[in-house]
This record gives sequence, C-alpha cells and structure tokens, in this order.
Amino acid sequence: MKTLLGQNRDGIVRGWVRAALEIYPSGMVAFYGKEKNSFANPVGTAITAGIEGLFDALVTDAPPVEFVPHLDRILQVRCVQDFPPSQAIWFIFALKGVLRDVLAGELKDAAALRGLIVFESRIDRMAACAFDVYAGYQKKIAEIRVNEIRNRVSTLSRMSKIRYGDPEVDPEQKGGPIDKVRCE
Repeated sequence: MKTLLGQNRDGIVRGWVRAALEIYPSGMVAFYGKEKNSFANPVGTAITAGIEGLFDALVTDAPPVEFVPHLDRILQVRCVQDFPPSQAIWFIFALKGVLRDVLAGELKDAAALRGLIVFESRIDRMAACAFDVYAGYQKKIAEIRVNEIRNRVSTLSRMSKIRYGDPEVDPEQKGGPIDKVRCE
C-alpha cells in the first residue's frame, strides 16, 4: 500500500486539498486553490502545506504527535474563522473518499483492500488528534476573549474611579453612593 500511495501522491494530495476547500464559498475555493503566493493566500497555502505534511505522516505511519504541526496550520485558521468542529475537521474524513476515487483501479485484490482498511484506521486516528487540536484552539480563543473582557472592565473601573472618585463605601453604610442608586 505504501508504494501505491507514493505513486499516486500528487493526485491524492490535489484531491484532498480540493475536498478541504469545499467548506469555503465557491468564489473563495477558486482563489485558495490557485493562488500560490503565501502572502496573497495564507489560508490556501496553509491548507496545502498542512495536507502535504499530513499525507506524508500518514504514509510513513508516523505517531500521532507528528500530525500536530500539520494540523495546526489548518485548524488555527478554521478555529479563528469560527467553523464548528465537525466542519473544521471534516477534510480528514474526506481523504477516504479521495483515496477510493484515485485508487479505484488499483484496489482489485484482497491484499490491497486490507492495506486500504489499515490506512483508513490511521486516518481515523488522525481525526481524533485533529479534534483535540481544534478543541485546544477553541479553549485558547475563549481564554483570550475572557481576558479581553476582563481588561475592558478593569479599564472602565479605573476610568470611573478617576472621574467619580473612589469612596470605597461599605454597601451596608447609609448615605453613601450605594444608597443613591437603590431602586425601591
């Protein structure tokens, strides 16, 4: 199977990149798929480079830890673009269909089919890793948002103390600014 995958690498990678870009609107797919300049097309080049690395790691039966840098390239962008996890990692499962299409004429004997099944189990392992990577980025983005809100509140609090003073009145004490705000 390794030889067969190596011989068909370019076709498989091209098909997988196309499948990975299907999540985007059709006008964007054409741009992401054709523009090779990494400054003009950071999303398309990140997806292409990530997929090439992922495919090579799959073919060499690399441990899951070696998927992470390649998944990072793709999933960082998809997390910021706010895709749900199922859509963000779907491109991994799409590889199975690409393999079947590209290798259809080659998968005639039982040994080749067994090899494909083993390879597809590696794809499933990579999908589990991708979900963990994506969840990590979602957590990081949530932390950034919380810190941003915290900083805004802190800034507003400082600004209000500068403008209105800082009486530090006990809420139980009568006559302080807290009483003026009470609704009855």
